Amino acid sequence: MNAPVRPSADLPRRLFTTQDVFRMVEAGVMQEDENVELIGGELVVMAAKKNDHEIAKSALLRWLARKASDDLILGVETTLYLAEMLFVEPDLMLYPRAFKPQELSGGDVTLLIEVSDDSLSRDLGLKAAIYADHGVRDYWVVDVEARRVIVHRDPTDEGYRSIETFEADAEVAALLAPALAIRLADLLD
Repeated sequence: MNAPVRPSADLPRRLFTTQDVFRMVEAGVMQEDENVELIGGELVVMAAKKNDHEIAKSALLRWLARKASDDLILGVETTLYLAEMLFVEPDLMLYPRAFKPQELSGGDVTLLIEVSDDSLSRDLGLKAAIYADHGVRDYWVVDVEARRVIVHRDPTDEGYRSIETFEADAEVAALLAPALAIRLADLLD
């Protein structure tokens, strides 16, 4: 098997904007449903999801769909445009019905959830930094392998001030929608 070839770090790079990505889709260079994120102007192809990831995401989706109030929209891998050269596709996101997805800022999001298996370090590192920098007030990382929820709150431009881990049998409630309380063990058992 051939190892991937990486360009030299000193070569010039072409960074993209969200508008560039829209034009690539319109021109047929990219498909509209390609699983990519735009991080700092670079297109990042998302990894294929494993069974445990999809099972956990489906369980969380059913729970949120049953419990969320009617004034909230439940987005599944909905694109969240955070800056000219930055968009992400979180696994699950609750936001007020008054907003269209393209109008959302991080501070408008009620609850954002990433389901992690192989992506745990990315979700706790890069993604947490992005979400904090853009004011997402309640960011959960569901660690499928360890069966825990890592809750990030109180965002600053330097990261989250509050990070708390809830084991599967502990109850965690959404900060901005406290009626949404869950025990991970109830969903995944």
